[in-house]
Amino acid sequence: MIERLVRQVGENPKLDSWDPPLCGDIDIEIDREGNWYCQGEPFRRPALVQLFASVLRAESDGHHYLVTPVEKWRVRVQDAPFLLTELESDDGQWWLNGPNGVRCPVSDDHPWLLKQGIPYVRLWHGMLGKISRALYYRLAEQAECRDGEYGVQLGAQWCVLGEKE
Repeated sequence: MIERLVRQVGENPKLDSWDPPLCGDIDIEIDREGNWYCQGEPFRRPALVQLFASVLRAESDGHHYLVTPVEKWRVRVQDAPFLLTELESDDGQWWLNGPNGVRCPVSDDHPWLLKQGIPYVRLWHGMLGKISRALYYRLAEQAECRDGEYGVQLGAQWCVLGEKE
């Protein structure tokens, strides 16, 4: 299956343009901490997780799918498929990073949102990244209140961490 996936996907997946038929459910689950499991066992090869993450998308039905030009498999995601654990600045641009090679700029294209008081960032292909608890607390130390929201200013972006009660 892996070799077939690599051949189908290529180096730069075009997930938004692919519309294959649903092949069914596959026994892959991503837990609340962004850990990947297959048949209840954790993935042991980070490169395999990176490959699968590169062809993962969320659709309007609320489900997540592994998608290639010819196949689409539904996977289970407990919360958000990616946990964002680090924040760094590079030449004035802020970046959120996570395990498995996830890297997202803090920008208008990736807005912050709160779901039940927890901050998330809209990523790509309909998916969300959840701000880790440790990163949240590091950011909360610098938070200020504006218009009833607590947050931090990262470059040009106001990043909401919570609402004033």
